[in-house]
Amino acid sequence: MVTLGSAGDLHPYLAIGRTLAERGHEVHLLSQAPYEPAARAAGLQFTAVVDERTHNKTLNHPRLWQPIAGFGVLWRHLCVPAIGPTVEALKALATDGANPLRVLASPLAVGARLGQDILPMHLWTGYTAPSALRNVEDPMFIGTWKVPTLVPSTLRHALWRGVDRWKLEPMARPVLTRWQASLGARPLPGSIFGDWVHSPNGGLALYDTCFAKVPERWARRGVVNSGFPLFEAEDRPLPTILSNFLDAGPKPIVIFGGSAGSTAHRGVQALQAAEQLGHRAVLIQATDASSSEAHALNSNQVFVSAPVSLMHLLPRAAAWIHHGGIGSCAQGLASGTQQLVLASAYDQHDNGERLARTNTGIWLDSRTATPAAIVAALAKLAGRIQTNRPGRSTHSLPGNPNLACQFAADHLTQ
Repeated sequence: MVTLGSAGDLHPYLAIGRTLAERGHEVHLLSQAPYEPAARAAGLQFTAVVDERTHNKTLNHPRLWQPIAGFGVLWRHLCVPAIGPTVEALKALATDGANPLRVLASPLAVGARLGQDILPMHLWTGYTAPSALRNVEDPMFIGTWKVPTLVPSTLRHALWRGVDRWKLEPMARPVLTRWQASLGARPLPGSIFGDWVHSPNGGLALYDTCFAKVPERWARRGVVNSGFPLFEAEDRPLPTILSNFLDAGPKPIVIFGGSAGSTAHRGVQALQAAEQLGHRAVLIQATDASSSEAHALNSNQVFVSAPVSLMHLLPRAAAWIHHGGIGSCAQGLASGTQQLVLASAYDQHDNGERLARTNTGIWLDSRTATPAAIVAALAKLAGRIQTNRPGRSTHSLPGNPNLACQFAADHLTQ
């Protein structure tokens, strides 16, 4: 299993890997060095294909969360350095030509895609979010821009060709062509990100059909929905002090500003909106939980917490406000909690739109959302909650995450 990125990119792979390990399979995870403890705790063997320094440099890059430049940062500083170590690690594992190595890899783990051409291995691509499967159907986003519904499919295809020509191909093709030549891999056909990075063997869309059904184009290529394979390292109960806070009054708004410092201030803005509307709140902070901005608010109505089990917390929440990462969306859907997404970049706008289309959430662009807009969106969510209108008359909740893990494990071992 090969994955690169944030916790949202890691956790589905850990969930599936743990299921495979519990079945007796030898499972190796190739990823960033700081993820080794979580992989070992899940029963997986681990190889770092990105060292800690490179990991930290990428995640702390000042342009990482910029809508246009961010993907280039991710590509240059994380994906490209991982190519060589990934190929070498797969070479060391793929030693039995009679029994090809089975590999599940994220689309950005291009070392695995190159390895498919030169090693005895069978590759599936694992998609943690719908936006990784390029399509021209609604909703369609080019970066953070939502393509209007009235734009015809011919123009939508032209938009993708333009993105490839002016942005993605100049960024990726030269380095991949050099690797292809040095490894003796097949020439790179078509669009790099629209075609080549996706395994011709198909793959797993690691989310539920009620959130996003696999587009027909990709279904024909063998991509299937598995459901959300949710992962928490430990099934730990909530801290007593937090549980006591929850018991002491109405259900609070639970807020997570994001793990990146450049987006964490949105959590404080959401907290201020909750206070303005008279809601109690729990603010989850991935970094220092003693934020002076948070404690400047009404401390009797606000609980500032380090990360805790969302599996146990969200069912006790009135609403869930977060940055729009796929893991956060999945946890909110699994608990049946209304969500407010403050989207910054990558898949977050698309994820927020899919919540809105199933009436399970509202999303705002965090770059342009004013405090008044956040208050209005939260008030709208509160109205849904108070009138008991969860909005799922035509959409079921995601399937049991354990069943999603079982489905994925069956798919990879059949």
